[in-house]
Amino acid sequence: MHSTLELNAIATQAAKISVIRRDGSPAPLDVTKIRRVVNWACEGLEASPIALEAGLTARLRTGVTTRDLQNNLISCALEMCSPGEPDWRYVAGRLHIWSLWKDTLVSRGYQYGDYARTVFAKVQCQQYDSRILTYTLDELQAASEWINPDWDMDYDYAGAVLLTKRYLLPDELPQEALLTCALLLASVEAPGERLKWAKRFYEAIATRKVSLATPILANLRVPGGSLSSCFIAAMDDNLESIFETITDTARISKNGGGVGVNVSRIRATGSWVMGKPNASGGVIPWIKLLNDTAIAVNQGGRRAGAVTVSLDSWHLDIPEFLECQTENG
Repeated sequence: MHSTLELNAIATQAAKISVIRRDGSPAPLDVTKIRRVVNWACEGLEASPIALEAGLTARLRTGVTTRDLQNNLISCALEMCSPGEPDWRYVAGRLHIWSLWKDTLVSRGYQYGDYARTVFAKVQCQQYDSRILTYTLDELQAASEWINPDWDMDYDYAGAVLLTKRYLLPDELPQEALLTCALLLASVEAPGERLKWAKRFYEAIATRKVSLATPILANLRVPGGSLSSCFIAAMDDNLESIFETITDTARISKNGGGVGVNVSRIRATGSWVMGKPNASGGVIPWIKLLNDTAIAVNQGGRRAGAVTVSLDSWHLDIPEFLECQTENG
């Protein structure tokens, strides 16, 4: 463990190091800024900021980017995480969020503080559903006052990465996404009541008293997004129905839904087809097509497609069906 005196000596040495900021400009390394971020990330947790800062020093070098420094801090925090010191995963989560804040600031010129501007920009580039504009500018500005950036600090590293990579849109911050969902959920209420309900929805979602299903969190604020998680379909024993079901499965997956498909009506292996005996390949080829469809058409780029296949227990292809399940885990 480094002492404070040792860290100060390292700070003096680090002053000679030049780093590349997120906007591409060079600057002298300022260890005091790193220290402020480290202290912020460890605040209120059973995690030593001195230990985290010390873990970074061996990775300092001229030409390193500030994003790399942030990633190195995250790596240091994750390396120190253990069953006896679990709070390091929250330190890493906060550092990941800090990096998101900085990237957003560089990309669009501001972080939190101008929610209405974010809404208008995202509606213009068709990232937000235009229904959000049923709220007036004054209402959007009032809603902006509810945002609490500190609620971004409540995620551990796995949760922060999942939120940012799967659910957030480009140049969007977590509380903006949650507030937009809350406003859209409340948009069907009476005009005089909807802001009250939107605030209750937002606070419940942001403090994780309510957990939104993936299609709602991912799709509610985007144009044409599906808000349902699960769909059911059944294939009839003809090519038209089979390929119509496969097409429907692809469309549902594209919009973020999972599908349960019953293939029990498909004739078994070796059955007659068009008057010819032993011509049917059974259900397995169609199940493989459904599987390939789920792989090819993911859920809006946020996660892999999800298809569950069911087959009645009386079906003659049950042995092959069970064998196929075993082979595919």
